[in-house]
Amino acid sequence: MRHTSDMTKFLVVIFSCVILAAGACHKRREVVVTPPQAPPPVIVRVDAPVPLYSPVPAYLPAVVFPPAPGAQEREQADRAFTAGSYDEAIQGYEKFLMVSAPEDGRGEALFRLALSYALRSNRDSDWQRARTTLKQLIDEYPNSSLKPPAVVILTLRSQADELSGNIKAREQAIKQLSTELERLKQIDADRGRVFAP
Repeated sequence: MRHTSDMTKFLVVIFSCVILAAGACHKRREVVVTPPQAPPPVIVRVDAPVPLYSPVPAYLPAVVFPPAPGAQEREQADRAFTAGSYDEAIQGYEKFLMVSAPEDGRGEALFRLALSYALRSNRDSDWQRARTTLKQLIDEYPNSSLKPPAVVILTLRSQADELSGNIKAREQAIKQLSTELERLKQIDADRGRVFAP
């Protein structure tokens, strides 16, 4: 019985392989669809003459707008500021601010002018002018993106001045204490001489 069962299984496998092989050999035909033909072009008669365009003559001047007032001063001041030449930058920004219109970047020029006053390298920094210029920026351009950094600079400088004042007061108190100690020491020394036998 076992032999018949194995033979049946074998025949089923062979039969299945033959059916699969026969189905795989069958070629399918591809369907080719041709695109529709384009309609013939429509020719419309135009009675009006077609203008001929020619290039722009070379003798026409190019449109050149004059630079904004103070643009050259601002450019020179910006270069000096970037290079760290703060005295030169101060001169350029001051000239620019005298001749420029309010909407021509004056807020940024005021900010850089204040920084130039504060960053002078030869210990001639002018914090009073820097403070005045930053306050002018805040007052004239309250919606400027440079207002927050200006406020931070003013706040930090105020705190530094307060701490400096505290240090000076401390030094003065130490000096007074030293003077008082010397005076008391002298009094004590004088007492010792009085009570000496």
